Amino acid sequence: MVVGVTISSIGTGFVLPFGSIYLHVVRGLPIPVVGLVISASALASLVFGAVGGTLVDRLGPRTMMLGGLTLQTLGFFWLGFSLTAAEAAASMILIGAGVGCFYPSFASLLAAVTNRSQRAAASSLQYAATNLGIGVGAIIGGLIVSTSSPESFTAIYLVNAASFVLFGVLVMALVPSGRHIAESDQPSGYRVVLRDRPFLLLIGFNAVVVLSAYAQLETSVPLYAHVFLRVPTFALGVILAVNTAFIVLAQLPITRAVRHLNRSRTLGLSAGAWLLAWLWGEVASLTHGLQASLLLGVFAVCFGLGECLLSATIGPLVADMAPPSVRGRYMAAFNLSWGIGLLLGPTIGGLVVGSVVRPGMWLLWAAVAAGLVLWAARLGHWLPAGVNRPPLIG
Repeated sequence: MVVGVTISSIGTGFVLPFGSIYLHVVRGLPIPVVGLVISASALASLVFGAVGGTLVDRLGPRTMMLGGLTLQTLGFFWLGFSLTAAEAAASMILIGAGVGCFYPSFASLLAAVTNRSQRAAASSLQYAATNLGIGVGAIIGGLIVSTSSPESFTAIYLVNAASFVLFGVLVMALVPSGRHIAESDQPSGYRVVLRDRPFLLLIGFNAVVVLSAYAQLETSVPLYAHVFLRVPTFALGVILAVNTAFIVLAQLPITRAVRHLNRSRTLGLSAGAWLLAWLWGEVASLTHGLQASLLLGVFAVCFGLGECLLSATIGPLVADMAPPSVRGRYMAAFNLSWGIGLLLGPTIGGLVVGSVVRPGMWLLWAAVAAGLVLWAARLGHWLPAGVNRPPLIG
């Protein structure tokens, strides 16, 4: 699973920093439309994620992983040849449908093959592998693409599609089904999820994180930097590589460093790291060219610190809160929070960058991060003590 994630992440790294630039600069779509097109993926992820969670519990995680990988392959292949907003939106819907099927199944399978004391390390290893792949891919992609050559963008999307094919081959050959056979007296259905108020508060926290942090890193930040700070596309690839390199090097040490902290406190620390990142981004926004590129490299490191703290905590926390018989539905609900954030985030980010609000973008997201610090503190009172406390390490 980790090898497959690494391969597909290299393909993702080829395209991740350049999606909004590709649609706006190369294909000529207006900035607000770019945000809407990218949000189409999140909308599809919301719809297919709910169904995918049920199917994970019924068919097993591996089957749904293969379905998700297939849909993402088709979507990225089509996106590389899309010329209009309608074509781009259709391809993004395929990608989002694949994401909606894939992530609940992947998280369910990872939880099925680990115990509580192993999950933080397993989640951190997976996240580090993901970022290693993205960093390598981003550097190579930055060397390949040129806004004067639409074919170069088509090429990186084809490479990304191929990476999902390779992941699927590994899944078919080497990954067990991970299927859980529920006992007749075990709870089932999404009613179990909806009655779990601490879990709903947790996924609400994650939705705001995705909207204000991850979605902006992928859309509004590179677009703002390229169009208004004159940061070249190659430098954007390097900036993303700095972010991922930090995560690869620091993820496991940070996981060990916080393993004795309550999980709600670690979530608060992650939001605090993003607060610092956005404030530093405000400083970078006062510069241009090379100086802006260097300052955004520091922004990328601060941002990566928040990612490390979150990934060491929230995935294992969700796995511990989920009853095995409905684990797929819990993971789908967690993925729903990602879908909501990615649905609203690019649209809001596009509107901010394309309007008079643009000069205040960095401070806006800093204010949201400050609110997340308070939200995490509130989570500490709501989460069951047994799951908020870190697991005993053998």
